[in-house]
Amino acid sequence: MEAIARYGERTPREAASHVRPRRPSLAESRRLTGTCGSIAAAARKLFERDGVQATTVTAIACEANVARELIYYHFGNKNGVIEAVLDDYVEDLVESVIAWNEKRVFGDTAGSLKECIRTFRYALYDAEGRPRPMIGVLEELGVRDAFDVRATRETVDCFNDHIVTEYAAYHQIEIELVYEMFCVAIFGLVGLVKVKPSISDDDLMKVVEQVLRLDMRRLQAPQ
Repeated sequence: MEAIARYGERTPREAASHVRPRRPSLAESRRLTGTCGSIAAAARKLFERDGVQATTVTAIACEANVARELIYYHFGNKNGVIEAVLDDYVEDLVESVIAWNEKRVFGDTAGSLKECIRTFRYALYDAEGRPRPMIGVLEELGVRDAFDVRATRETVDCFNDHIVTEYAAYHQIEIELVYEMFCVAIFGLVGLVKVKPSISDDDLMKVVEQVLRLDMRRLQAPQ
């Protein structure tokens, strides 16, 4: 019954703006599992292939190989399924940060920043520089701006609550309003790549380094 109360009560615009509580641990996953996960994955596939408006609840049920009534039970209505897909898109972006963090090498700020920029670009664009299918779904729904705000907030929450504290233990933070500056950096990167798609990863690194005033010295791992 919890899923019924959660999904189906918001419009797509409200869902795109709805920020979830901060995660207490990077090990926490917010992906739907089981039947709900299968339905959300099927809807996402169809939304990206056929469009949101053209995708019916019946089509989602067929793709997920479940009865239509199960979709209404778990999600209330089609808006509930849309909200689940938007949640999944946010989780894509936050999990890309978590995966990047797990691979970081202690003290190698330059290398970590380079991988971070690659992760950022890959999350939004394919190898040919084309926007990911997610972007088309957001634009069809008319919620891209609201989604960008939400995704930035949840991503910065992840950075600020976990990764910045690790950095601050071994470096001096030379900026004020750390949370706000991370928002500036992420929004700025998204806008900069839109304005100048050909910008190199090295130039994007330099922009972030300057905005956040990062200490690029390599550190030895503590004993």
